[in-house]
Amino acid sequence: MSDLIATPIRWEHSGDGEFPYHAEIDGRSLTVRVNDFPAEPLYTLIVDGSEMVDLDDWPTVWRRPPAPAHLLDLIARPITTDLLWTWARRICGVTTEHPAEVAALLGLPAPTQDDLGRLFVQPSPPGTARLELSFDRAGLSAVVIHFVEPTLTRAELDACFGPSGDVPRVHWDSAHVTAHRITAPDAPLSCTLLASYGSEPAPPTRAFQLTLRRDHG
Repeated sequence: MSDLIATPIRWEHSGDGEFPYHAEIDGRSLTVRVNDFPAEPLYTLIVDGSEMVDLDDWPTVWRRPPAPAHLLDLIARPITTDLLWTWARRICGVTTEHPAEVAALLGLPAPTQDDLGRLFVQPSPPGTARLELSFDRAGLSAVVIHFVEPTLTRAELDACFGPSGDVPRVHWDSAHVTAHRITAPDAPLSCTLLASYGSEPAPPTRAFQLTLRRDHG
């Protein structure tokens, strides 16, 4: 297996969120499975149907393929209040902790891991610098959206989610943060939308970052 990990394999997309990458090398069929991170290693290499090795990082010599057109279509939507409302309600009802399945519930392709172990959707949706899926021991903890430029206003968010509350600042140069609590009928959990601003958020002030935090309480 060390030979395969050191081999510059060019992977192809399979179209399957749980088993997203496939390759053929020396007559062997190779598949990469995305596991229940962080409770399990992020990836498992499967050779000819047998699990061979778990991987915490993507080998540096392996080459991921470009995202196919049908996956690019999934992330072609800009971040709007309607989309945030849909995501928040789905987060309230998440019953899986598998990163690829969580992403699929949000209408996103399986996330990829960077050198620091963070999970990102690539390429990022229009108008965003990056979209991160954050996981902890309990599973999905948050969806964090970093915008290229501040976008949605406090007034727009309040119109969709109701009046927001101000979150106490921990330091004089901390971002100004507002919060909306979101619930869904019969959902086991709730969700908090946290909007971060660079200045005191008046109604027309635009947020530079949005976080959909999954709440267990």
